[in-house]
Order: sequence, then C-alpha cells, then structure tokens
Amino acid sequence: MPEPTPSFISRALRGSLGWAAAISTVHFVTGIALIVVLNMPPLTGFAAQSYAMEFVLAFVIGLVLSPLLLVPKGGLLHPLALAAAWIGLERWVAVDPSKLQMWIGPTIGALVVWTIGKAIWTRKPAVVIGLGVLVPVVGLLVPVAIDANRADLTPRPGAATAPKGAPDVLFIVMDTVRAQSSSSYGYTRKTTPNFDEMASEGVLFADANSPATWSLPAHASLFTGTFPSWNDANGETRYLDDKLPTLAETLLDAGWQTRCFSANPYISDSFGLTRGFQANDKAWMSGTSGRNFSFIYRLLDATPFGGVDDKGGATVIGNIRHWMAGRPADGPPQFVFVNFLEAHFPFQQLPTEFLTSYQDRPISELREANQIAFGVQFGRQLSPQEFEQIHQPLVDMYDGGVRYTDYLVGQTLDIWRKAGYLDNTIVVVLGDHGESMGEHGAFGHVTPVSNEITRVPFAIRYPAKIRAGSRVEQPVSTVGTMATILDLADVHAPGVSQVGTLMPGLQGEEVGKPILVERFEEHMMASRFAPGTANGHGPLVNPHGRFRTYRSGSYKLVEHSTDGNVVFDLSKDPGETTNILERDPYAADSLVAELDDWQRKLGLPDLDAPIDAVKKMPEDLSNEEIEALRALGYME
Repeated sequence: MPEPTPSFISRALRGSLGWAAAISTVHFVTGIALIVVLNMPPLTGFAAQSYAMEFVLAFVIGLVLSPLLLVPKGGLLHPLALAAAWIGLERWVAVDPSKLQMWIGPTIGALVVWTIGKAIWTRKPAVVIGLGVLVPVVGLLVPVAIDANRADLTPRPGAATAPKGAPDVLFIVMDTVRAQSSSSYGYTRKTTPNFDEMASEGVLFADANSPATWSLPAHASLFTGTFPSWNDANGETRYLDDKLPTLAETLLDAGWQTRCFSANPYISDSFGLTRGFQANDKAWMSGTSGRNFSFIYRLLDATPFGGVDDKGGATVIGNIRHWMAGRPADGPPQFVFVNFLEAHFPFQQLPTEFLTSYQDRPISELREANQIAFGVQFGRQLSPQEFEQIHQPLVDMYDGGVRYTDYLVGQTLDIWRKAGYLDNTIVVVLGDHGESMGEHGAFGHVTPVSNEITRVPFAIRYPAKIRAGSRVEQPVSTVGTMATILDLADVHAPGVSQVGTLMPGLQGEEVGKPILVERFEEHMMASRFAPGTANGHGPLVNPHGRFRTYRSGSYKLVEHSTDGNVVFDLSKDPGETTNILERDPYAADSLVAELDDWQRKLGLPDLDAPIDAVKKMPEDLSNEEIEALRALGYME
C-alpha cells in the first residue's frame, strides 16, 4: 500500500468529518423532532451532548476506515464501509430489531445527506460548512422557542398567610412502583422498609388504585382531584391546561410556599404539571432518565464505559438537602413535591448495591434483558425463549429499583426529621402507577390497564390527625389524594373534587369512589403496532383505542372503544385471565349501569367522545362551583 500523502490525509479528514456531520445530524434532527412531537421539555444540554459524542465517534471510525480511500473506488468504498459499520452498531442496540426502518433508516438518511453535501462541496464548500453548523444550532433552538411560547406558569403571589403552626406538606411519588412488589402489600422481598415504617406510623391504604397508566395523566389527576377524561391531560393532548386549580396553586393561595423536586421530565412546564410551584429544581435537565431513547447513549451503556448508576434520584436528594439547609426556621409552611424515578426503565441504571440486591448476573446480560423489554413497549414481539430469558432478570432489577426508590424516600424523611419538621408534616407517599413484569405477556406501562399497573402503594403520616397503625382496607382511588391533603391541612378545596377526602375511611365510612382507570390512545406508541396486535396477550393490553375500567366490590368492568366489554371477578381471578361476561351477564349489566350512573354524577364524557368535547355539567354541584367552572370556560 502506498505511503500516505497530504492528498490522502485531506480526503480522510473531509470524508470522516462529512460522515460524522451527516449521521450525527440525522440522529439529532430525529431526536429534536421526537422532543417536539411528544411535547417534551427542551433537554438542550442532553441533545447537544448526544450530538457531540456521536460526531466524535463517527469521525474516529471514519479515520480508522480511511485507508480504504487508497484502493480503487476508495471514494465509494469508504462511505459504504462507514454505513455498514454504523448499521452494525444500530442493530446491536436496536430498540426493536424486527423493525428494519428503526435501525437502518438513520444510516440511509445519512448517506443521502452525505451525498448531497459532497455534491455541494465541489462548488460551494462554505455552504456545506455553514449548514453543518446552522442545523444543530437551529435544532437546539426550536424546542427552546416552542417552550418559551407556552402558557406562562409563573405562580401568582400567595393570597393569604397560612395559619400559625400550619404543617408542611411533603408529597412523594414513587414513580412506577406497584403495590404487589412492595413489602407492605405482602411481597416476600423486603423492598420497601422505609415506606413500611412510615405507613406503620400513619395509615396504609391496602387497596389503592391509580386512575391512569403513566406519569402525565396520573400526576394530573393527583394534582387536580379529577379523572383524565375530565382534566384532559392524557396521551392525546399531552398537556394539563389551566382550567382547573392544582394542588400547588391551592396551597400557594392558602399561604404555603411551593417547591418541586423531580428528575422526571413529565413533571415540567412543558406538560403543565408544575403550575403553582414557585421553585422547581428541574433535575430532569441532565437527561439521565431518557438514555434509552438516544442511540449514542444506548451504545455507550452497552459498553464498559456506560457508568451512570441512577436516574437522577441522587441529584434530587442533594437538591433537597441543599434547600433545607438554607430554609429559615421562622418561614412559612412548605408544600414540597418529590418524584423519584428509580424503578423506571432502564432497570439496570442503579447503584451497584441496589442492582445486586436480588441477583448477581453479569451487567451485559442485564443490559440485554433491559433492551429487549424496552423494545416490547414499542412493538417488539417476543418468542417464548426470549420471554424466559428476560423475565427473571427484569423482576430482579425492578425489585432493586423499588428498593432504591424506597431508600431515597427514607433519605427524604430523614431530612425532615433532622430538621425537626417531620412530626408537623403531612407526609403522603404513593405510586403514580405500576409496571407490568411479564403479566399478560407485557412489559412496562402506558399500554396495559391490568392490576399490575393500576394498584399502587399509598400511605399518609400525620401524627396530629392520623393514629399510628391505621389501615383502610376498602379499595380507594388515588384521585382522592388532593382532597385528602387539603382536608388534613384545613384548606378549602376549590373547583371539583371527583373523589373526596379519604379521611372518613379511618372511621369505616365508604370513601375513595369511584375507582376508574382511563387510558387514552398514545398515538406515537400505538403506531409501532400493526392494527389488531397487542403488546402482550388478552383484552387488557391493546395499544390501540381507549380504555375505561370500573371496579365495584370484587368485580372489574373493562370497556374498550372498539373491542367492547370484559368483566373479571378479582376475588376468584386476581390475575385477570378469565372473562365472565357471558357466564354472568347480570353482574356485567349491573356494572355498566353503575358506571353510567357515575358518569352522569361526575359529568365524564363517553369513552368515544371527541377529545375537545365540552364537558357535561356534573350533578350535585353547588351554585358556587357551577359558576366557577363556567367562568373558567370549562363548562357550558
């Protein structure tokens, strides 16, 4: 092979830089488009870092393959070899290897960009250089500009002073933690010792049910005391508008200061969930929790260099400690909301002591299992052998994530305890939704409406009003959380509370009704599935259409917008495997009648109603409530 020449060096640099710019730009533009379509916050730093890392990697690979430029047809072989290498990398970390377009598409797009760039370079190289700089800069600015044009969520000044001695409100969401994997609910592994201790000092809700299957609608319901079809924050809108007063706004108006600490990007201005918070630590800005969505981070995490060991929980705890250290002793009471994301995908992203709590498999095996299960949520179909391969590793990792979440809950409570505030604090800890770990053939959440997703841990500690060791056995909806917090804080609940305070349940009264779950279609996710197919098996996991479920006693009615109704008797079939609709039509008819009655009382729209349909007026509202809703433009 001839000795390298300056001409060869120049061609190698140009070719490598050209390929690096092309493939990095394609992935970058795709990522920015995804941020915009999904209404995500800008994540500018994360996007810029992803682009830079991929550019450097592509440039290095280009240089390694540059000797191909010295052989005949080298100008063609070099980009083709780069494309082949890149397709190999894409396939290695593909979300769903069966969908060729997902892991071949970016490389084909890069080849097109590279070809066009090469043609322009021969005449106007400055144009190519300019575009190479301009596209990433504009890409970073677009989501920032969109975010800047959203409704102003700057909280208004509080309208009152809280009563002297008013308690703090500490509201902690254990994101993605399900009841059946929590030791307070009979799980054999001691996954939640801190939650268990806190529950023993207050009240444990033995059968708590989320109204939704993922973060946005679940938190919107927690913050407004209403169901997803009423507050309109769901997969089809992806935003909580300002028509309903939130818990943070209500407490702010009553004299509390309001703060939010979260590494979950859904708890952000972009989704309307931070309305009413005076301060927000925005721990999600690092992008740590979203690494599975980025090609370069999936690639990095598949190597020994992927060293991230949590999803932002340690940052959140550090931010809380820093704030508490500077909190004035004579200041107003605080409403502090905290979200810990550590039980969420990617499961292997945990500190070693928690990752190895229940298993000692090689990290490569754990990463592969996590990646396969991640793909299932986007349409990947598993063979029986693949299911067996990943099932137990995922359970073991998930349980480690639950344990780490619980550890962070304990750390948070210790911060309040050491500062001397804990016993005058209303502490609420619950899961926003659960997780499927192979039940019904599904992994993850969002899609299924099974009990694994909807039953969550839930406990409240407040010594002034709740006797230690209390327990509410009856099923309740977590939509009642807002009314319960306001009841304990002696604050008037504005607007509509579709599920009232749960406190009378301590005296045996019926509370926490109705128990509804609503799942609207997540179009981006559903599009990954062929019509008529499901991520799993059975009527609870269809990714298409809308679901509404209703629980009454031991029965569960499942309505689907196109598939009709299914009924389960949970007392005999807790795994929801046997439809008793035809066997027990009387029970089915009774459940439908009960649900219709609740719809009328609450003013909930029909399951197939247009997403922008004006809501019906709920029954039994006071004139004050009716006028308030009309003034907000929420009702006719």
